[in-house]
Amino acid sequence: MAKLPETARAALMFEYNEDLRVAEVGVPQPDPGALVVKVDITSVCGSDVHTWHGAVKPRVPIKPPLVLGHETVGTVVAIGVGADTDSTGNPIRIGDRVIWENAACRRCEACTVLHQPTLCFNRQVGMLHDATVYPYTAGGFAEYSYVWPNAGRVRVPDKLPSEYAAAGSCALRTVVNAFERVGRIDTTSRVVIQGAGPLGLFATALASRFNPRQLVVVGAPASRLEVAKQWGATDAISVEDYKSADDRVAVVEEITGGGADVLFEMSGARGAFAEGVRMAGIAGRYMVVGTLGGPAQEVEAMRVATRQLTIMGTMSAEIGSYQRALEFLAGGMETFDWNALFSDRRYSLAEATEALTSLETMQEIKPLVVPSV
Repeated sequence: MAKLPETARAALMFEYNEDLRVAEVGVPQPDPGALVVKVDITSVCGSDVHTWHGAVKPRVPIKPPLVLGHETVGTVVAIGVGADTDSTGNPIRIGDRVIWENAACRRCEACTVLHQPTLCFNRQVGMLHDATVYPYTAGGFAEYSYVWPNAGRVRVPDKLPSEYAAAGSCALRTVVNAFERVGRIDTTSRVVIQGAGPLGLFATALASRFNPRQLVVVGAPASRLEVAKQWGATDAISVEDYKSADDRVAVVEEITGGGADVLFEMSGARGAFAEGVRMAGIAGRYMVVGTLGGPAQEVEAMRVATRQLTIMGTMSAEIGSYQRALEFLAGGMETFDWNALFSDRRYSLAEATEALTSLETMQEIKPLVVPSV
């Protein structure tokens, strides 16, 4: 094992809403059960933007400076005692690429009684970790990062480019978990997906595998809806063309003949959940994924009862969904052009603020930060 440097560069968020600044932070040692990785690439997620703007602060006690970024692929450079296999039992060696989850405590009610570790209030989340406190570089906007001892981790298949695996480590694994929880989708299903961002597009690709009778995507801009069509959407509804919720609900009801059997809220847009309830058909199932903040929404509660709707939510995913996400990406490389998610640009650590802004302003679907640039 090569000797690790004492410090490394990271793009630090010192204050909310201010530009990230490159600074030196400590590099941890491989504690028992932990890994230290050299960051290959980190794709930017909406959660990074929300954290940057302080939206997480009221719900989670965090203290800057922070190393943002959590959709990360890293090359293993140090292996702690007992960390020589991944969560599927495959060996981990120096030079392997891995993705990993947030570390649940494994000893609270959510973890041990409810078997819902994604709801653990004691989770160790790298991008929310104070960078002045060991292990320092636990986020993705850094040259090195730390895989917590309790964090599940899986090796990235050799054939899979790192940018694909990075996007799979959050956006797609969340979609995989949502599909597993929502229940059966088949050739008779009328599916509606709200949102044409990374979550919505991955959901479109995954839903298309079930060959539903209708697969309707509601979102914008037109370029993203075109990707949705290429990935299996039978219909695309532009929120730029149908500007009111009433108009969008009407066209969904017309296309589906009365409403969706299965609906996914993947946009997080203001009012999206309330609108989705109106798009659901009788006995519809509604999976809420994208709405993680924003103001309260006024919902037609009577419709939930009179249509006997089932409303579900999901938060993040366990390591099994990460593994299945990688399998779906690798298996779909000949069917889906995953490169449609990315531009040709690669952002350096010094340009990390530009990457956040590019995602926020919808200039790119998945900006990529590469520390070696």
